[in-house]
Amino acid sequence: MTPLDRVRCEIGAEGHEGASAVPAGSEATRREDATVRSRLLRPHGVLQTIYDFIGAPLRMVVLPDAWSTRLGFTSLEDERLRVVLPELRGRVLDVGAGTNRLMDLHGDGVGVDVIDWGGGATVVEDTRNLPFPDASFETVAFVACLNHIPYRDEVLIEAKRLLRPGGRVVLTMIGRWLGDIGHKIWWYSEDKHREVADGELMGMDPELMLRLLCEAGFADLVHRPFFYRMNHLFLATKT
Repeated sequence: MTPLDRVRCEIGAEGHEGASAVPAGSEATRREDATVRSRLLRPHGVLQTIYDFIGAPLRMVVLPDAWSTRLGFTSLEDERLRVVLPELRGRVLDVGAGTNRLMDLHGDGVGVDVIDWGGGATVVEDTRNLPFPDASFETVAFVACLNHIPYRDEVLIEAKRLLRPGGRVVLTMIGRWLGDIGHKIWWYSEDKHREVADGELMGMDPELMLRLLCEAGFADLVHRPFFYRMNHLFLATKT
């Protein structure tokens, strides 16, 4: 990591039992998850890198993740998981968990979502008020979802409450202009199958992401572009 990856936060912030952890599942499922995790954490070979580059327009515009995987490409979801999994520490809360795949692969934590997408994530009414005690987690993850939460400033404050001292948030985000274009093109995106909420965005620029993290009171901000600099990883620490 170069010094330019780390951002100094200069904006100050104003300052019962929860759901159960991920179920253990069958031995076969655990073995399969371990195999997938190992594949995602392994660096791509030269041929896979070239194949993914050639197929980038298809992966970004045309193909749903499942189709990309069947054709041997690295799906957009897997691109995100490849950068997120190494940053997870200890017990994890995954907000906007979808099908709960991140928790299946990490193996220690809870996924929550306001919609039941299947996969065993805990369905909650409001991610601003989650049913967990203070300092319950070492990591809180928001993978490609903070833009879809209208009250994103409040949910980041809730994430800080749930983190133990020294814990951190791990987020990924697509830029605003690319998200606006992409969500018009992506015929398979989940927002095509539900009502879009007031205040929901299709993407967020790094400057806005960093400002929101600062205003929520996080420190030691890190911004790291990935996937041809069209996606962005953010890390921030609760001091």
